[in-house]
Amino acid sequence: MKMFIALLFVVAYPISLILDRILGVDIGTFHTSDELKHLVRVHVENPEGATESGLNHQDATMLTGVLEYKSLTVSDVMTTLDKVYMIDISTKLSFPVLMEIYKSGFTRIPVYEGTRSNIVGILFTKDLILIDPDDEIELSALLAFHGGAHGGFLRYISDTTTLDKVFIEFKNARMHLLCAHDEHGPPRKDGLNAVVTGIITLEDVLEALLKDEIVDETDNLVDVNEPSSIVERRVGHRGADPTKFLSVFEHKMVEDLKLGENEVSAIQAFLSSNVPEFATLGKYPKVLRKLIETAKVEEHDETSSSDSDNSTAGTPGVHRAREYEEDLLFKPGKPSDHFALVLQGQVRVFAGSEDFESELGPWSYIGQSALTKEPYVPDFRAYSCSSTRVLLINRTDYKAALASAAVKAMGAGAKRRLREEVKPSADTED
Repeated sequence: MKMFIALLFVVAYPISLILDRILGVDIGTFHTSDELKHLVRVHVENPEGATESGLNHQDATMLTGVLEYKSLTVSDVMTTLDKVYMIDISTKLSFPVLMEIYKSGFTRIPVYEGTRSNIVGILFTKDLILIDPDDEIELSALLAFHGGAHGGFLRYISDTTTLDKVFIEFKNARMHLLCAHDEHGPPRKDGLNAVVTGIITLEDVLEALLKDEIVDETDNLVDVNEPSSIVERRVGHRGADPTKFLSVFEHKMVEDLKLGENEVSAIQAFLSSNVPEFATLGKYPKVLRKLIETAKVEEHDETSSSDSDNSTAGTPGVHRAREYEEDLLFKPGKPSDHFALVLQGQVRVFAGSEDFESELGPWSYIGQSALTKEPYVPDFRAYSCSSTRVLLINRTDYKAALASAAVKAMGAGAKRRLREEVKPSADTED
């Protein structure tokens, strides 16, 4: 056999050289990206092909993502401006603000001035490690040293740019966040033709490549682009919620919400004179005062759950992408056990089948029936619509105060009867 091949080689080799010279090099078979995706799908969907090729569905998803990501643009994967977690540059870095930032789970936060489309810098969460919340310095002072546009921390990219070019931009700029803008929009006052429409991160590009959601140990489980979707943590993850350690410092905020002596006195006088449920307790000032001092005080800052498309809530200047129910004081059909007294701001109430709207200002109260009626199910909804401070007294504490007042009343009656019994005997001795 080998001898036969050797004999044919003498003839075949010169012929192959001649054919290569005439016909050129064999360039093989070429496939378009769509054809390659189809080939990958065939190798995975066919059990025999999957066994032979060693490809599984996860491999097919990643390969398809690599073939498709060049056809995607920034606008396809970016987070739109109304869903971006942002902070106003004039925000004071107080303890509640820092808590809100840490709980958000973001490491880079856009900073805006005036309007949300006017992004002026990027706040790096790691820069807050040396900030003393008691100083309450303005965010603008921090950006003056690091994170401002002047330092090159802010870069723009057209929302029509394809992801392959975005990936190159991320590598060249050594950045993980870019501001997407509408190149056809009107120019800004600073001369930049950049009307911001959203932000895109390196993680967004990688997710487009992998065609999967990347969730690390500090991410919130709700996708801001699809709030209804819940992203499950990795299987076997036994760690606790990393933001729970912040609860160790919650007492600092509670201390800030305590009522002053003058406030307690004013509330005590108001409740005993204007709210029938507190008339009895008004006869026992110490009991009523203790009830007020131990009551919960809630602050709702710059909340506009229904008036703003951005659904912002929480600390001043901080805009959250998701709408929270924590601003609701009362919800129709949901049992409630607390009485609410508005100390500052306004509470909006919607009642009746026609959703009749009314507003409650300072020294207005609502939910007094919850103190005496169990269960109490409101047929209205009430929530804060501005910077609001509300005193909440729950049913359990109220009943405990009534019991304490009853004991004091019994004690006072016994002392009175004792005095009446002692007085006649003293007169007899005289």
